[in-house]
Amino acid sequence: MPYRPRELVVRAREAAGVLLATLDRNEMVARFLDIYAAENRRPGRADHPAFYREQLQTVRREAILAAVLRIEAALPARLKVSVTVRGAKRPQKAKKGKKGKKAKKLARTKARKQTGSLELAIPFLDLFREEFFVALGQSLDWSDADAQEFWHDLELYENLSAGESLRHSARPTRAPASGPFVDRVALLLDPSLMEQARRAAGKFQVEINSAADRVLRKVFSRRRAN
Repeated sequence: MPYRPRELVVRAREAAGVLLATLDRNEMVARFLDIYAAENRRPGRADHPAFYREQLQTVRREAILAAVLRIEAALPARLKVSVTVRGAKRPQKAKKGKKGKKAKKLARTKARKQTGSLELAIPFLDLFREEFFVALGQSLDWSDADAQEFWHDLELYENLSAGESLRHSARPTRAPASGPFVDRVALLLDPSLMEQARRAAGKFQVEINSAADRVLRKVFSRRRAN
């Protein structure tokens, strides 16, 4: 394992702070809403200020969900661990003699290493996630109800995004045409023109994914004495 527990705690908490700063510093969500309103001649912040503020906060929350999902998917690779359990293969017929015994011994050793890697990987991933979410909740001033609601929506994102993240990770510059973020943000953005809103939300998701990737690159960019 390339990181000590203390190092993971520091990086996890830093990742939460950097993520929120990345979203808010350049007003990513506000810029997205303003550009959509201007390009499509829709009501903006000056037309309905109260509605705009509510929309801004709601879309920002969706952006945080999408970014967290992206970070979670990338964590095993960043931590250099593997938690994938592959399907069992049909065992080959053992050869007689010394070669056969050697092959069996090698297989047993390999299996022990894979099991050990799996057992070691999960606590480290859990440690990072726990500290990340604690720091995120503190920064967002969550109540217990807020935290539960966020966890529920994140689980929904995970279930609806199953299989899609792998397809889009190989083509990060291609805007997704569907998915929980695209569908939910389109509904919040412009329910009367869903296809148009979906295209805009898909492009915005590419920005969110890139921002989440930058967060992890920054947090894990170098070894530090913690």
